[in-house]
Amino acid sequence: MVDALRAAHRAVKRGGFVIDARPDAARPPRLVAGGRVRGRLEQTAETNADDAAADRAVERVLAEGLFRRARAGCLWFRTTYRDLAELDAYLVESARFSRYPPATRRALLPFRKGPIHARRALKFDVLERL
Repeated sequence: MVDALRAAHRAVKRGGFVIDARPDAARPPRLVAGGRVRGRLEQTAETNADDAAADRAVERVLAEGLFRRARAGCLWFRTTYRDLAELDAYLVESARFSRYPPATRRALLPFRKGPIHARRALKFDVLERL
């Protein structure tokens, strides 16, 4: 990640901007069915480590004086699954999410015919090249 940000620094003119967006591990995805949050997804330990490394990379290039943070924030987006079977299939294939807790699975069963929405957070930094 640091290498990618350094490459972006080389590619962007002084005063130009780079937007770094990445999943926000501090805000686990919320699973919504029937208009209410029914539970959350859990990330893998490896993914948590990768997310922490990405956060450290941003802080590192800021400390090195390559960029200044012009703005930072979080945005939410929604992914819709047709039914519980489609969500289950996604989790089997996902490298990011390991599972949902058993209580979440039980809470989703009455909504197994769907739709089920995953609300996920992305954190972003708008970095100005110095």
